[in-house]
Amino acid sequence: MNCNGRSPIMATSRLATVTSRRTFLSMMLASAGSGVLAACGGGGGGPSTDNVGKAPQPVSSAQGLFYGMNGHMGFGTGIYKTMSAAEQLAILKDLGVTNYRCDVAGSVMSQVLADALKGAFAGSGVSILPMLNPYSAGWDWSSTEAAAYTLGHDLGANCARPLKGLVTHIECGNELDVPLKIGGDGSLSSDWNPAYWPSFRGALRGMIDGVKSIDPSIKCGVNVGIPMAYRALQMLWNGMSPDGSAAGVSGAAALRWDFTSYHWYKTSGDIQCGGRLNACVDVLQVLKDSFGVPIWLTEWGWAGSGDTQQSAADYVTKALKQYRSIRDKYGIESVMMYCVIDPDYGLIQADGKLKNPAYFAFRDFVAANPA
Repeated sequence: MNCNGRSPIMATSRLATVTSRRTFLSMMLASAGSGVLAACGGGGGGPSTDNVGKAPQPVSSAQGLFYGMNGHMGFGTGIYKTMSAAEQLAILKDLGVTNYRCDVAGSVMSQVLADALKGAFAGSGVSILPMLNPYSAGWDWSSTEAAAYTLGHDLGANCARPLKGLVTHIECGNELDVPLKIGGDGSLSSDWNPAYWPSFRGALRGMIDGVKSIDPSIKCGVNVGIPMAYRALQMLWNGMSPDGSAAGVSGAAALRWDFTSYHWYKTSGDIQCGGRLNACVDVLQVLKDSFGVPIWLTEWGWAGSGDTQQSAADYVTKALKQYRSIRDKYGIESVMMYCVIDPDYGLIQADGKLKNPAYFAFRDFVAANPA
């Protein structure tokens, strides 16, 4: 499997890393506090097409969202349990970050974010992007579309309720495409599992509708985690489903979102020249042309333990320079690095104290290149 047109080994490693990281985060989310999963279950309503055909609204304050960072403020374990919101904010402010992506799996975790936004983050100039994680809410990709929709709707509504009036954007799901890919690099409809597709679509539709049912002004985004999975997004947007053919089949309910999220790591090569067999696909241009809504890179980063401290720092500078130079061309509103604290991908080590060279590379670039 060659997802980047450069190295099959690198591509396989990238997918394994995505899956491993997603599994780890789901486990952490599940232990983030009593009542998290309960807050996401039950409730009802069937699939709806209320959001179909509605034009996305323009995003406000885009300039203030550009330099972003990932963290896990809602976790009830590890460093994020002991590090206060004020301490996390101090790190973000030192880095020049103005947009903080934090995962949630229910109302308990959303309340942690709400408390931060009403407390330390209030008036700080730093926004929080909640990211809804259906994996930890019990999403089963083999379930029916109606069941997945109900789960997604409950998750969206329960997570949005404490955050109403406090956030302007919510990301619905995290790399839900990963279990559905059955071949290729994701750029063809035939690369996707027809049996699991309805659940995938249902969960996403449910989350968007659930969030909007609480606060219609919140802008919702949808992401994929496989580097060339833009075809999955195109099918969702155009009401198509995989059926084993290269093009897929039409006739399904279409999705609409307000901003397109995408993940891109160093192992995937250059986002302006990606694809198998050296196809050199400009993924950002595909996203711009396909959906016409703002683009957010809600995860980007180096190759984890595959990088040295210096090569990681060099990549941070290179990536920030590239993304800043092309943001107007493609309508990129935010680029959110993964992540602030992590033993392999973090600017800071797991103890929350030791800063890696990449920390200073990030901070120095932002200071020299204000958003």
